[in-house]
Amino acid sequence: MAIATGVRAKGARTLPVGLTTAAAAVILGAVAAASAVDAKSCEYVPIHRILASAGGVYKMSDGRELKATKVNVGGCTTMGSLPTGLAYPDSSSNYTVVSHENDAMCVTGTGRDGSMPTYRGFQAIVVESNGFKFSADLVLEDIDAQPVQNPADGWRETMSSLGMADGGVVRPTMTTKPGSLVSVQQFRVPAESLKEVGFPGNDMLIDGAAYSSWTETKNCPFMNDPTGQCKAFVTYPEPIDRLLIIYSITQKSANDPNAAAFFSEVTLACGCQCGEKPASPTTTVPINGKPGQCTTEPNKSPSYACDFMGKKWCETKETTKWVMTGSGPGACAQVSSTISKPVSSYSPSKDFSRLPEP
Repeated sequence: MAIATGVRAKGARTLPVGLTTAAAAVILGAVAAASAVDAKSCEYVPIHRILASAGGVYKMSDGRELKATKVNVGGCTTMGSLPTGLAYPDSSSNYTVVSHENDAMCVTGTGRDGSMPTYRGFQAIVVESNGFKFSADLVLEDIDAQPVQNPADGWRETMSSLGMADGGVVRPTMTTKPGSLVSVQQFRVPAESLKEVGFPGNDMLIDGAAYSSWTETKNCPFMNDPTGQCKAFVTYPEPIDRLLIIYSITQKSANDPNAAAFFSEVTLACGCQCGEKPASPTTTVPINGKPGQCTTEPNKSPSYACDFMGKKWCETKETTKWVMTGSGPGACAQVSSTISKPVSSYSPSKDFSRLPEP
């Protein structure tokens, strides 16, 4: 069975669901700018709610907007009884369905014969932001296999992701846990398949997470995989403005042409609309060779603060800084600090509307 979930802030509670098949945990932790002083609250939004929003555009509490679309790429169709984009088990759920029903058009190949597995046909969900970039982490969950006696006879699942920023492709890093039944391997994506989801470029190689064990076929119980046997962890190295999530199978089943997964949350770093503020004229820096001793020098770094009239989007970053302790001449210590760091301009379009679906 296949289901896709939603978007939530880091630290928000995940809703339990008693299902067991391929799932992509996508934490979409959205940020709410509450005021110019205290503007870093976060909210969570299931992806099915973005898809179902009026006009196809979801407006967050801080005024920012997201839109999403589902795409049958390369003729890979979704299940009629459990279609991609459906809320599961009901409209109040965190989980959104992603499914396929056409083995012939949704198979990438396993690569065991020396060929390159290819995401030619797949189910896709694309999320796009209106005029801002966001940092994103994803946990891809329940990438599992049909529990059959002969591993060559059952479906085997794979998931992947790509991002975009200012029209260029952004590749994430992807890792798995020790002892995982899932491995990271290369997949080819044809240019025509990329074009169907609004991504530019020629044929490219990307990392994908695929069920890889040929000695064990396991349908991992969703929300009950504490050692991460069926998970992959995705991190984007730079902020993005478009997110693509891919679901397919590497091998078709001998007796079950349908499979499904969940997209569970995408994590967006907290932040706010911001602008440059007057910076302190000096900054405290340590003196080389004199532990615990600092001096001051002219501050050359700009500072930013939450500002509803600002033209940038800032994310909250944890860092450290040096401060004078007052316990003696030049005595100082390093302390934790939270700053607002600009990650992109903020220029929402008035014509932001639903992404077209084929």
